[in-house]
Amino acid sequence: MIDAVAVTDPKVAKGAVERAVCRRLRVLAQAVAADHRIVELGAFKGRTTGWLALGAEEGNGAVVTTVDPWELRPLSSWPDGYFDLKVIGEYGQRATYDAFREHMTRCGIDAKGRGAAQVEIRKGYAATVGERWSSPIGLLWHDAEHTAEAVAADLEVWAPHVVPGGWVVLHDAGNPNFGVVEGAAKVLDNMHWNWRGRRLLRWKKRPDRRGALFVRRHS
Repeated sequence: MIDAVAVTDPKVAKGAVERAVCRRLRVLAQAVAADHRIVELGAFKGRTTGWLALGAEEGNGAVVTTVDPWELRPLSSWPDGYFDLKVIGEYGQRATYDAFREHMTRCGIDAKGRGAAQVEIRKGYAATVGERWSSPIGLLWHDAEHTAEAVAADLEVWAPHVVPGGWVVLHDAGNPNFGVVEGAAKVLDNMHWNWRGRRLLRWKKRPDRRGALFVRRHS
């Protein structure tokens, strides 16, 4: 079983995703059918990976696939002062991937890689891995590169696999310096998605930063 304390304790689960979003991801993961996938684009040290896996275990046992290159994102892609440079500087280090694997072990999650029972790890860029994807998805969580172009490119290959009734959730949608909402609109503002019914869950501490955008597929 997954250690819920290790997953939910912010002092143990390192990362930058706010707890309100983590809790919502847990609930959405609980509802994903066993024969559908939960896909995470952007894992960093595994905070949301743990929340998604915990929700899946509490629900129908869907497999969580996490996709991340564990390579340094250019500092130019982050607004000034958004993160401590020390945190950003950690992203491309081998230690970051090691921290991810250690956190999975702490949580009691089988994270041995491809074909794992609970968490499947795929090292690579989101759009590249998505080009080879074929399984139906019940929940797609995006916390990869945040430019409008990158978000649109990721969703163009991943969103078609989301089943009717499934969700796309995108992090850092409340930050106007990012292109998350703009990129998502390019792909999701069509007849398959309830774009008009989208919801932005803002970060209470700083409403102008972070936050998550929730969009449901209706057909």
